[in-house]
Amino acid sequence: MASEELSSGEDFCWLQSVFERLKSPLLVYCSRLLGGDLDCAQDCVQEAFVRLCKAPRTQVESYVDAWLFKTCRNIAMDIHRQESRMAKQSHELATTLTASREADPHEAIVDREQKETLQEKIGNLPSLEKEVVLLRLGQGLSYQQIADVMDLSVSHVGVLLHQALGRLRLAMNPSK
Repeated sequence: MASEELSSGEDFCWLQSVFERLKSPLLVYCSRLLGGDLDCAQDCVQEAFVRLCKAPRTQVESYVDAWLFKTCRNIAMDIHRQESRMAKQSHELATTLTASREADPHEAIVDREQKETLQEKIGNLPSLEKEVVLLRLGQGLSYQQIADVMDLSVSHVGVLLHQALGRLRLAMNPSK
Protein backbone atom coordinates (compact mmCIF):
# COMPACT_ATOMS: atom_id res chain seq x y z
CA MET A 1 0.00 0.00 0.00
CA ALA A 2 2.91 2.36 0.67
CA SER A 3 3.80 2.29 -3.02
CA GLU A 4 0.30 3.58 -3.81
CA GLU A 5 0.69 6.47 -1.37
CA LEU A 6 3.25 8.37 -3.47
CA SER A 7 2.05 7.33 -6.90
CA SER A 8 0.09 10.42 -7.93
CA GLY A 9 1.43 13.67 -9.31
CA GLU A 10 -0.09 15.46 -6.32
CA ASP A 11 1.93 13.26 -3.96
CA PHE A 12 5.09 13.95 -5.95
CA CYS A 13 4.46 17.70 -5.77
CA TRP A 14 3.87 17.46 -2.01
CA LEU A 15 7.09 15.49 -1.52
CA GLN A 16 9.02 17.94 -3.68
CA SER A 17 7.71 20.92 -1.72
CA VAL A 18 8.64 19.25 1.59
CA PHE A 19 12.11 18.57 0.23
CA GLU A 20 12.58 22.15 -1.00
CA ARG A 21 11.38 23.58 2.31
CA LEU A 22 13.27 21.30 4.71
CA LYS A 23 16.43 20.20 2.92
CA SER A 24 18.61 23.07 4.15
CA PRO A 25 17.37 23.13 7.76
CA LEU A 26 17.79 19.35 7.99
CA LEU A 27 21.33 19.57 6.58
CA VAL A 28 22.28 22.23 9.14
CA TYR A 29 20.73 20.20 11.96
CA CYS A 30 22.43 16.93 10.95
CA SER A 31 25.74 18.64 10.35
CA ARG A 32 25.68 20.01 13.88
CA LEU A 33 24.74 16.61 15.30
CA LEU A 34 27.64 15.04 13.42
CA GLY A 35 30.30 17.56 14.39
CA GLY A 36 30.26 19.48 11.14
CA ASP A 37 30.57 16.48 8.80
CA LEU A 38 28.56 17.78 5.82
CA ASP A 39 28.96 14.61 3.74
CA CYS A 40 27.57 12.49 6.53
CA ALA A 41 24.80 15.02 7.12
CA GLN A 42 23.81 14.80 3.45
CA ASP A 43 23.66 11.01 3.77
CA CYS A 44 21.38 11.36 6.81
CA VAL A 45 19.00 13.74 5.05
CA GLN A 46 18.94 11.57 1.95
CA GLU A 47 18.13 8.48 4.01
CA ALA A 48 15.38 10.38 5.85
CA PHE A 49 13.75 11.36 2.56
CA VAL A 50 14.02 7.79 1.28
CA ARG A 51 12.17 6.69 4.41
CA LEU A 52 9.60 9.45 3.86
CA CYS A 53 8.96 8.13 0.34
CA LYS A 54 8.25 4.71 1.82
CA ALA A 55 5.95 6.02 4.54
CA PRO A 56 2.23 6.38 3.85
CA ARG A 57 1.58 10.07 3.29
CA THR A 58 -1.67 9.97 5.25
CA GLN A 59 0.24 8.85 8.35
CA VAL A 60 3.02 11.48 8.26
CA GLU A 61 1.62 14.51 6.43
CA SER A 62 0.19 16.25 9.49
CA TYR A 63 3.56 16.25 11.29
CA VAL A 64 6.06 15.77 8.46
CA ASP A 65 8.50 18.43 9.76
CA ALA A 66 8.82 16.79 13.18
CA TRP A 67 8.89 13.34 11.58
CA LEU A 68 11.79 14.28 9.30
CA PHE A 69 13.80 15.95 12.08
CA LYS A 70 13.28 12.95 14.37
CA THR A 71 14.21 10.55 11.58
CA CYS A 72 17.36 12.56 10.80
CA ARG A 73 18.27 12.61 14.48
CA ASN A 74 17.86 8.83 14.78
CA ILE A 75 19.99 8.23 11.68
CA ALA A 76 22.68 10.64 12.91
CA MET A 77 22.72 8.98 16.34
CA ASP A 78 23.11 5.57 14.70
CA ILE A 79 26.06 6.88 12.68
CA HIS A 80 27.61 8.46 15.77
CA ARG A 81 27.27 5.20 17.73
CA GLN A 82 28.77 3.22 14.86
CA GLU A 83 31.71 5.62 14.55
CA SER A 84 32.29 5.50 18.31
CA ARG A 85 32.37 1.70 18.23
CA MET A 86 34.72 1.75 15.26
CA ALA A 87 37.07 4.23 16.97
CA LYS A 88 37.12 2.04 20.07
CA GLN A 89 37.81 -1.05 17.97
CA SER A 90 40.56 0.85 16.13
CA HIS A 91 42.17 1.70 19.46
CA GLU A 92 41.88 -1.90 20.66
CA LEU A 93 43.31 -3.20 17.39
CA ALA A 94 46.32 -0.92 17.61
CA THR A 95 46.86 -2.00 21.22
CA THR A 96 46.67 -5.67 20.24
CA LEU A 97 49.08 -5.24 17.33
CA THR A 98 51.72 -3.51 19.46
CA ALA A 99 51.28 -5.40 22.74
CA SER A 100 53.67 -8.20 21.83
CA ARG A 101 56.82 -6.02 21.94
CA GLU A 102 59.22 -6.19 24.87
CA ALA A 103 59.01 -3.59 27.62
CA ASP A 104 62.26 -1.80 26.73
CA PRO A 105 61.73 1.96 27.35
CA HIS A 106 62.88 2.91 23.85
CA GLU A 107 60.68 0.24 22.27
CA ALA A 108 57.78 1.35 24.48
CA ILE A 109 58.05 4.89 23.07
CA VAL A 110 58.31 3.57 19.51
CA ASP A 111 55.34 1.25 20.16
CA ARG A 112 53.22 4.08 21.52
CA GLU A 113 54.02 6.29 18.52
CA GLN A 114 53.31 3.46 16.08
CA LYS A 115 50.07 2.65 17.90
CA GLU A 116 48.92 6.26 17.67
CA THR A 117 49.90 6.44 14.01
CA LEU A 118 48.12 3.16 13.25
CA GLN A 119 44.96 4.34 15.03
CA GLU A 120 45.03 7.55 13.04
CA LYS A 121 45.62 5.74 9.75
CA ILE A 122 42.82 3.23 10.42
CA GLY A 123 40.56 6.15 11.30
CA ASN A 124 41.40 7.81 7.97
CA LEU A 125 40.48 4.79 5.84
CA PRO A 126 37.30 4.97 3.76
CA SER A 127 34.39 3.78 5.90
CA LEU A 128 33.88 0.38 4.24
CA GLU A 129 37.61 -0.42 4.39
CA LYS A 130 37.78 0.73 8.00
CA GLU A 131 34.84 -1.46 8.96
CA VAL A 132 36.31 -4.51 7.19
CA VAL A 133 39.68 -4.02 8.93
CA LEU A 134 38.05 -3.66 12.32
CA LEU A 135 35.83 -6.70 11.83
CA ARG A 136 38.66 -8.86 10.47
CA LEU A 137 41.63 -7.84 12.58
CA GLY A 138 39.88 -6.37 15.60
CA GLN A 139 37.08 -8.90 15.98
CA GLY A 140 38.55 -11.91 14.17
CA LEU A 141 35.55 -12.44 11.91
CA SER A 142 35.93 -14.58 8.80
CA TYR A 143 35.44 -13.15 5.33
CA GLN A 144 32.05 -14.90 5.16
CA GLN A 145 30.97 -13.46 8.51
CA ILE A 146 32.05 -9.98 7.45
CA ALA A 147 30.17 -10.41 4.17
CA ASP A 148 27.05 -11.37 6.13
CA VAL A 149 27.41 -8.44 8.55
CA MET A 150 28.01 -5.85 5.84
CA ASP A 151 25.71 -7.38 3.21
CA LEU A 152 28.58 -7.74 0.72
CA SER A 153 30.01 -10.61 -1.29
CA VAL A 154 32.96 -12.52 0.13
CA SER A 155 35.11 -11.41 -2.80
CA HIS A 156 34.20 -7.76 -2.18
CA VAL A 157 35.27 -8.17 1.46
CA GLY A 158 38.60 -9.56 0.24
CA VAL A 159 39.10 -6.64 -2.12
CA LEU A 160 38.26 -4.10 0.58
CA LEU A 161 40.59 -5.76 3.07
CA HIS A 162 43.39 -5.93 0.50
CA GLN A 163 42.94 -2.23 -0.36
CA ALA A 164 42.80 -1.22 3.30
CA LEU A 165 45.91 -3.17 4.26
CA GLY A 166 47.74 -1.75 1.26
CA ARG A 167 46.80 1.77 2.33
CA LEU A 168 47.85 1.07 5.91
CA ARG A 169 51.14 -0.46 4.79
CA LEU A 170 51.89 2.54 2.60
CA ALA A 171 50.83 4.99 5.30
CA MET A 172 52.99 3.30 7.93
CA ASN A 173 56.02 2.93 5.61
CA PRO A 174 55.79 5.79 3.08
CA SER A 175 59.35 5.18 1.78
CA LYS A 176 58.45 1.73 0.41
